[in-house]
Amino acid sequence: KATSQRIRIADATGSIWQGKGRLVVVDVDGERVRRERAADNPGTTSNDTELLALAGVPIPGTISWKIDPWPLLLGRLEATAQHDSMAKPVTLNGTAQALQIGPGAMQLPSLSLDRLGSPWNAVRPVGSLAVNWQQLRVARNGFEGKLVLDLRDASSALTTVRPLGAWRLEVDAKGPAADLRMVPLEGPLRLSGTGHWTARGGLKFQAEAEADESERLRLQSLLGLLGRREGNRTIIRIGA
Repeated sequence: KATSQRIRIADATGSIWQGKGRLVVVDVDGERVRRERAADNPGTTSNDTELLALAGVPIPGTISWKIDPWPLLLGRLEATAQHDSMAKPVTLNGTAQALQIGPGAMQLPSLSLDRLGSPWNAVRPVGSLAVNWQQLRVARNGFEGKLVLDLRDASSALTTVRPLGAWRLEVDAKGPAADLRMVPLEGPLRLSGTGHWTARGGLKFQAEAEADESERLRLQSLLGLLGRREGNRTIIRIGA
């Protein structure tokens, strides 16, 4: 609920007390369209509809959890969760109103974002993703805390330039809203930008892309697809 159904668990096994599954980042808008198409197609089975509902980016690896049942008698949740890429599990504790998630980090060696909808389905980017956070607070109206995402060794099916570069996205979440800031780390394609996300209005993000002079010619077609050219810069707008 805190992610507006954008992050879900698929292929779950075990029990609510101790189990494991796969995280899926869902393209919510695309899901709505697929459901409407499925409803218009009488031949769609319930299994087909379930697969359509989970269309999105599956996070490589599995996540496991363990819940201590006794604190629930006092109205509190005490649990641990761990992804395959984590050095140690993170703690989860709180109530039905708010949940505290302890510090943690994930490292995903290869992640494809082409199933997240536009513009990702056109660019078809692939790269390694590292996610780090301090303590997070998840409540009914969203979550609070700071996350740092590093995308490295990025590539695209639309260009032979590899790697394209590495970029850092900083997310500062405050309940139903979050501020985003992207900065380039290295590589021939430099991306920088800022944005804002709200549960009601979705994501609005604007970035500038600029290629090193040595690779500018080979990156022309990709930059043309990403946004509007202004001199040597390309202006990228998402949801704006």
